[in-house]
Amino acid sequence: MRSPRWVWWTLLVGAVVLFVWGWYVLGFLTEPSAVGGVWAALLLIGAGSIAAGLLGVIAAGALVARTQWAWRIAIVASVFMSLTIVGAIAGVPALVGVIASRRLS
Repeated sequence: MRSPRWVWWTLLVGAVVLFVWGWYVLGFLTEPSAVGGVWAALLLIGAGSIAAGLLGVIAAGALVARTQWAWRIAIVASVFMSLTIVGAIAGVPALVGVIASRRLS
């Protein structure tokens, strides 16, 4: 599948932003006020952001390599990026680009 060139680097930029954000959020786990539900929320947000970033890196690499399964992982990565809100700036355009290229091919 051929996708627009900007999709892979958009996923990569979004992945970097999510890695940094996730690392930042996980830094608050050691704060004295991070107990109970707050600690669980911080863990979920931080780990979820890092996981979405990892999916973005894998999807970007697959799109560059033009593998057959690249569009599937790109859709999953862009949806997860969008769900983190922080990554929506990259996730939504990447999702539109992948879906549009699937319709054209």
